[in-house]
Amino acid sequence: MSANAAVQQPIQTARQDGSGARFTSNFVYQSIYAAILEKRLLPTAKLDKGTLGRIFGVSEWTIQRALTKLAEEGAVTIEPRQVARVSRPSERQARQVLEARLLVEAEVIRQLGQHLADSPLHALHALVENQQRCLATGDGAGLIEQACQFHLKLAELAGNNLLLEFLRSLLSRSALNIALSRGAVYSARTCEEHLALITALEAGDISCATQLLVDHLNGVFDRMCFAPTPTADLHAAFKVRRTA
Repeated sequence: MSANAAVQQPIQTARQDGSGARFTSNFVYQSIYAAILEKRLLPTAKLDKGTLGRIFGVSEWTIQRALTKLAEEGAVTIEPRQVARVSRPSERQARQVLEARLLVEAEVIRQLGQHLADSPLHALHALVENQQRCLATGDGAGLIEQACQFHLKLAELAGNNLLLEFLRSLLSRSALNIALSRGAVYSARTCEEHLALITALEAGDISCATQLLVDHLNGVFDRMCFAPTPTADLHAAFKVRRTA
């Protein structure tokens, strides 16, 4: 499921309900998304509609709706007359998401600072504890989910619904980039950085909190590791310089 859905319900595994009703396109979407976050589906994996239709017991039209939604969020690549594939994250795309998050989340911290007295920060502590439990159990997908929830909770406490919804979309893409990258992005260090941010907010030091946020987001980006872009150019593939 996306970071959007992750803040509302836990990641699900594919199953039918007791009525034997067929899966909806939304359930297929959530199931594929969860498989990507949990690294059960890797970058460039083919997503054949016929095969997926048989797995979920639904029509190819239902599968197409799910794939189209995933493509809109950047999780899947769909090209004309080609089988859909899990997207390959790129450094350029991830940097664009980072730049947008820096702008939005810095404003979230600024607005949160205007009414800290009315914002119960204990919920943030609980989310860090959830991250620590995910680390202890090796739940990588859960860790990504809980980290997303932490940043969404900051936006929720700031009280600006437009910023919240915009950030929700950005975090969905960020979660994908992190899940599909080859780097160990989240660790105990993530929890420490989130706790330091909470401490600064509790002290009312918004300038410090903003800088901690910026450092944290830049660190997340720096710990990502992207595969090189595939090429059909033999010179580029073997790094052979052209000679005059």
